[in-house]
Amino acid sequence: MINDEAPGLNRAAGDPLRGEKANIGILRGFRDISNQSRVGFLVSDRELGDGYNRVASVDGRFKLNDNWITEMQFTGTESEPLADGESTTGYQRNIQVNRVGRTLNTHSHFVDTSTDFRTELGFQRRYSRSDTTGIHNRVALTFYPEAFNINSWSTTVMDFYLNDTKGTRIYHSLAPQFDLNFDTTGFGFQYSDYTEILRPQDFPGVVSNTRYNYDNWRVSFYDITLESIELKASYQTGKTLNLVPAFGSLPTVEDTNRVTADLIWRPIDRLRIANTYFYTEVETSSGGSKVFSNEILRSNWNYQFTRELSLRFIAQYEQTEAGPLTRLENEENLNFDVLLRYVINPWSAFYVGYNSNQSNFDIVEMEGERELVTTNDLRRDGNQFFVKFSYLFRR
Repeated sequence: MINDEAPGLNRAAGDPLRGEKANIGILRGFRDISNQSRVGFLVSDRELGDGYNRVASVDGRFKLNDNWITEMQFTGTESEPLADGESTTGYQRNIQVNRVGRTLNTHSHFVDTSTDFRTELGFQRRYSRSDTTGIHNRVALTFYPEAFNINSWSTTVMDFYLNDTKGTRIYHSLAPQFDLNFDTTGFGFQYSDYTEILRPQDFPGVVSNTRYNYDNWRVSFYDITLESIELKASYQTGKTLNLVPAFGSLPTVEDTNRVTADLIWRPIDRLRIANTYFYTEVETSSGGSKVFSNEILRSNWNYQFTRELSLRFIAQYEQTEAGPLTRLENEENLNFDVLLRYVINPWSAFYVGYNSNQSNFDIVEMEGERELVTTNDLRRDGNQFFVKFSYLFRR
């Protein structure tokens, strides 16, 4: 059970939700039915004021044989709006079939989501958003030549499409990839081609279905020559769809560059340090003017005191620099997260955690109204302390 006071904070006087707290309950259960197969259920409820969002689902994972595995989940939702309005119900069907093998690996994933499907406590990805039906397939072939000191090389093709519930194709991507692996290093090359259609309900100002075509290239590299250090890096360049143009403007296809780097360091057996860097930049295709850039730096420290007791610390800094061609604003955010975990058995554990967040935003009173403003320095805007206990009952 969770009692969340955040929704009622910083609301104007007279707002019926001022000071209100969201009451949240989540229940999860599952049962193993055979080797690597299980069935389960999940129910959640979030209530705020007179509104609520309730979710119930059943799921299963079934190992058909040594190579084939299927997973499925069927979910229903019921939502009541905060203001006057009718309650709505929705559903989602989520089914995937995977083949795992030495040479051939496949992944087929079908998701069907109704228009009124709502999960306020969850996150819906592009291929599972409301009012869509889609499937993505991935096929990978891996070969192990005995010559040229190559451990393996593989070719992969990813195909993904989305239709709305009326049958209109709103998204399609095709991404072939080639990977080459040696004893301690590897290289990857990928080309992605996208077709996306925005409908009037998808973006303000779009008066009819509008088609956008864009593509990009990505190269990647990894190295594990040193036992204590693992390095991964990638660079992507090409086109992207700018969905955050300036107010009053429509989305456009622009130039983009993206850099990703991961460095994992194990200075001693008990300590693992994972550092990650992301940089994304979008510029106009015509004159090369900056639309926006986003930079994320994350450091994850994990120390294993004993087999049962561990401590994790995460620090993350994020910065967004916005130009005049986007509705984004200059943002800074600094977050710290500490988690102490004691494992009783593989499915039972006790957690104690603390989270602190700072950003360059502040809420000020202006002429009797509360307004969110940008500041020149970071202000603490959130602290959270929690205790969690999970236990597996075994017969």
